[in-house]
Amino acid sequence: MLVSLTLAAAASALLAPASALPAQQQQQQQPFTIGPFQQQINPLKHLSAISPFFIPNQDPTPLPKGCHLTRVSLLIRHSSILGNDDEYEQTMGPFIEKIAAMDKDKIPEDGEWAFLREWKSPIVEENLENLSQRGKKDAKFLGKYIRKQYDELFPSKNEGDLKKNKKKTGASKPPYKVWTASSARDIETAKAYIIGSFPSHQSGDDGEGDGDVVQLVKVPNKARDWDRSLTPHKACDAFEKLSSLEPANQWLSVYAPRIRERLGGRMPKVVKELNDQDILAMQMLCGYETIAQGDSPFCRLFTDEEWLDVEYYFDVRFHHMMGYGSHLAPYLGMPWTKTAKHLLAGKDTDNDGGHPKAFKGLPGPKLPPNATHTQLLHPSFTHRESPAFVAVFLNLFNSTSHAHPASETPALDHRVPDRAWRTSHVVSFLGHIALERFHHKHNGDYVRAVVNGKHEIMSGCEDGLDGSCKWKTFHDWIDERAQRWSDWESVCDKKKD
Repeated sequence: MLVSLTLAAAASALLAPASALPAQQQQQQQPFTIGPFQQQINPLKHLSAISPFFIPNQDPTPLPKGCHLTRVSLLIRHSSILGNDDEYEQTMGPFIEKIAAMDKDKIPEDGEWAFLREWKSPIVEENLENLSQRGKKDAKFLGKYIRKQYDELFPSKNEGDLKKNKKKTGASKPPYKVWTASSARDIETAKAYIIGSFPSHQSGDDGEGDGDVVQLVKVPNKARDWDRSLTPHKACDAFEKLSSLEPANQWLSVYAPRIRERLGGRMPKVVKELNDQDILAMQMLCGYETIAQGDSPFCRLFTDEEWLDVEYYFDVRFHHMMGYGSHLAPYLGMPWTKTAKHLLAGKDTDNDGGHPKAFKGLPGPKLPPNATHTQLLHPSFTHRESPAFVAVFLNLFNSTSHAHPASETPALDHRVPDRAWRTSHVVSFLGHIALERFHHKHNGDYVRAVVNGKHEIMSGCEDGLDGSCKWKTFHDWIDERAQRWSDWESVCDKKKD
């Protein structure tokens, strides 16, 4: 959970050592000066789905003593883009046009707002949804980070290297697969990740894989075959985003006027032309402009409390759109999780492609993924919605007394500071959820959920070591939930008026 910290504490608690970070992340450790005071938090870590890639924990949560990893399924959101279509059309675009058309004499000649006189945003319509150069570098870094974290589950770096293996003997294994949704931003992210994870003779020049050791598999966005689709919401006609704007904008109408009132003393003529959406646009532009050009003046224009207010805006919106406030969320989180459970239960031999008897009534997925069970780490790239759906299905970040998947409805007249649902920690660019199966030499197998390197409790499945879940408990728990939310087709049929 992200909390307000001093800069020194934030750098220590929320970031890996600077030497291990991309240059952009090292820059994020610097304080933001605003008027007569200094921000104590980094706004880039509080922008939810607009937050550029960062490592929330200095080191991944270690396994319990005496344990080692056996299999991992990994779901990763794509890396940072140059703007989201909906956010541009609804919020950022109108603000950019408003400033461009504004009489510049209304804008102060000096001070922190003077830049608006000549400001031109790098966020332009023709580049929306494109993966940024920063996004490619961050995805490559994530590949190296994941390789270091799960190295024992990867193929040997010597495999496929003809210089070190002049003779090939025996039947070749199926290649190690990396799955990705079919949007360009997902594919480009997966390619950069592969280049970071594997030596060049395995990754191929462009990250598609060499086809022998590594293979990139592109899954159609709208595949209705649930056990293949990485973007089930795109194949679910009933899923929509607009209704979540109403509660989010209700909260915006509480905090944005306070900002306009504060700014009225600095640039009264400009403020008269600004509305609530314009305040939100400037906070969004902090993230997207930093992604596009390494910095944004908007990041220095708001107080810590105002950044926490916009973080809460996104938490409210995503609660209703893809979190515990959406009746569709557990249905749409079921496909990946059920497939992940199947993969975690895989056999370790090349020849045995069968499924355990306990899967009766729950057929195993078809190719992809890998029917021969030779792969130990299964990474998949997707959009911002899927990690949130999976978090709901796994009952993560839910501190409610209501029966799952119900949850407390976020207050809209004040910010709830101690909430469990913080989407900045779940759906930021390259945000990822891992289901890790591990073995204790005396006590058997366990599973735990790890979000961006931090172990998070699956409420209702926590009878194992250090709050993990016994494998048998996890297996049965997922089966029960998969049956409970199995009627995917009927709930996704759009009802006619």
